Amino acid sequence: MELDSRVKVTMAGTGIHTWGQQLTTQYNQLYAMDLGADAFELGVLNSVTAAISSIASVPLGWAAEEYSVKRVMLLGFALSIISSVTFALSGNWLMLIPAFVMGSKLIRIMPLTDIIFISATEPERRASVMSLSRVVWGGVNVFAPMTAAVIVAHFGGINAHGIRPLYYIQIGLTTVVLVLVAKYLRPLEGLRERDGGASVGSGFIGGYLSFFKGEKWLKRWVALRIVRQFGINLALPFVPLWMVNVKGATPYILGIIGTASVLMALVFQIPAGRLSDVIGRKKVYFLLRPLCFAGTILMILAPRPEYLIGVGVLGAVALGAGMGGGVGGVSSTPFVTMFWEMVPKEKRGRWFGIEGLMNLSTIPASILGGFLWQQGLKVEVLLIPIILEVLIVMPILATIPDTLRRANNA
Repeated sequence: MELDSRVKVTMAGTGIHTWGQQLTTQYNQLYAMDLGADAFELGVLNSVTAAISSIASVPLGWAAEEYSVKRVMLLGFALSIISSVTFALSGNWLMLIPAFVMGSKLIRIMPLTDIIFISATEPERRASVMSLSRVVWGGVNVFAPMTAAVIVAHFGGINAHGIRPLYYIQIGLTTVVLVLVAKYLRPLEGLRERDGGASVGSGFIGGYLSFFKGEKWLKRWVALRIVRQFGINLALPFVPLWMVNVKGATPYILGIIGTASVLMALVFQIPAGRLSDVIGRKKVYFLLRPLCFAGTILMILAPRPEYLIGVGVLGAVALGAGMGGGVGGVSSTPFVTMFWEMVPKEKRGRWFGIEGLMNLSTIPASILGGFLWQQGLKVEVLLIPIILEVLIVMPILATIPDTLRRANNA
């Protein structure tokens, strides 16, 4: 498959960065708790982070259109390095607040990467390219969970002392990515064009005020994304705690779960992407997403830690940084492809900003999740995302036309 040079560089840089982030995905919350945070404080911490990220996304989306997606990405990598340094040097959980704020949620690298993929690829190949990127990253990430498990076990187990070395590794990897992208990524110039929407120079406020003009289905997308993000983030901080503190998972069990999750995605991504480019994005999403629901039920009912490996195979809601992981997590690729295709390329920066603003829904979600968890309603915390998705998200998505044939998004 012939790829634009921007796709190749972005795929490589994001892959290295993602591998470094994957090292600590299952340990960030455990690290914070070992430094003194309780479940409610953990929920508040995630909420504060989400609020700052949501507000920052609005000017960042505008900047990506007016100036360069590349510049925003480079700023994101720089802040990620500062975050990892802060994690590594923290002596109590309060010191982690700026680390969480400046981490991957402040400037979300993955959506910026997807904007480059969608904008630099023909419509009939987009889902395939998106899937290929996930396979490349999965091939790299397959070693991350077990690598992290070995390092954590060697340095003292699941505690702050054992987890801390992972952040030093992140610092080195993200520095390499920063240099790679700065030197080799040929930037997408300001995305906005004089083509029916706000024109170049219309300004920050004017650009956002005109955004929904002529876009029939975007308000439904906003509604379903808010509900979906609320459910995922209600459970997200507590999945590792459930597996370790309730089900008794060891570092090696966590490593095997993560490896199984990546391997399954590696096998099914490209077939799912190609199928999405043939029959449509929605059909593939509806086909695969229920596997995440089944994996969540297995996680709840698992009689022994070894059964949790099946969760890595199937996937689960709020597993793997919220993407779902496993076979079911592959459903995120056609979902994300459709999301970015809903608007023409000159609006994708502002769509990024609005998408980030939707994450304000995660503020009450994380706080509510922490409160319910402390009240002993742990199973309910894990089930609420499924209920919301089945009863609200999927019915709304069913009413929105598929984007496969929207040639105007090229």
